[in-house]
Amino acid sequence: MPPRTLRTDEKLQLLRECVEQRSEAQALDCIRQALTERSNFLVATAAELAAERLTYVLIPELRDAFDRLAGDDASQVDRACAGKRAIARALYELDYDDHAFYRRYLHYRQLEPAPGASVDTAVDLRCTCALGLVAHGDSDTVLELLSLLHDPEWHARVGAVRALGLVDPFHAQIVLRQKILQGDEEPEVVAQAFSSLLKAAGEDALSFALGWLTGTDKIRQEGAALALGESRLEAALAPLIEVSERFLPSDPRTRIFFQAIALHRSEAATQYLLETTASAPASRAAHAAVALSIYSYNQELRKRVMAIARERKDKALDDVIASRWKE
Repeated sequence: MPPRTLRTDEKLQLLRECVEQRSEAQALDCIRQALTERSNFLVATAAELAAERLTYVLIPELRDAFDRLAGDDASQVDRACAGKRAIARALYELDYDDHAFYRRYLHYRQLEPAPGASVDTAVDLRCTCALGLVAHGDSDTVLELLSLLHDPEWHARVGAVRALGLVDPFHAQIVLRQKILQGDEEPEVVAQAFSSLLKAAGEDALSFALGWLTGTDKIRQEGAALALGESRLEAALAPLIEVSERFLPSDPRTRIFFQAIALHRSEAATQYLLETTASAPASRAAHAAVALSIYSYNQELRKRVMAIARERKDKALDDVIASRWKE
């Protein structure tokens, strides 16, 4: 009787056991063998393991596996683009420097059927290739990223602006400022554009970002606020506080600006939110306590917030404590 063919989940379990329990040489052979399997999910797992273990020697096998999954019947042999996504990420993490590879698959799409329409499953692959281009590209990298900046999939546009934040500050500012001025229907793209701009240019882009805090465009106003908070630039905090105090507590922007202040992560920002929790009107105090809850792991801060709540005896604040500050 011929031996039973193992299921994919059984092969995955054997692969993980091999990598965890056997010698380095045996683990390498197991990963190498898994990269040749028909199951794209098994190939994806092998690629992830190759990256985790920094097995640079497997780069040729990773490329071979990618090319096999990128053939004419790619949507059949690599459902959800799972294998190619994982391999591209592994190659990037292994410092694979083939500019032509990243440039080619920056434009790759894989449409698969979905209820009511088709879905492009290669978005993450394009985003990884954008990062690869920045890391190993040439002087045309920014030009090549422009196409991804106008990708129909908003996740890809987020990937483009994230990658642009890693190019040289001069070119990053030009392209990212233009993207912000142009706008985007997806708030996360705008927020990431502000974040990438401030990461690339720092204080050189501060006045540009601050200018949107008092504008009438809600998407860009909130995107600028969150990015300014995350930037942790000292000069960003006072304007965030000043503008936040113009909003009524019922205005959704109060929550966004308090979140931005909390993301600043400075002692001054934390102290402002604590004082607001202690002395502001109930609804505004509750917003401040919600913003502070990103630090709920901090035992000293937890004690201070709990003490404020006990002293105030306010239901809105008590509700926040119960839902956001649980142990």
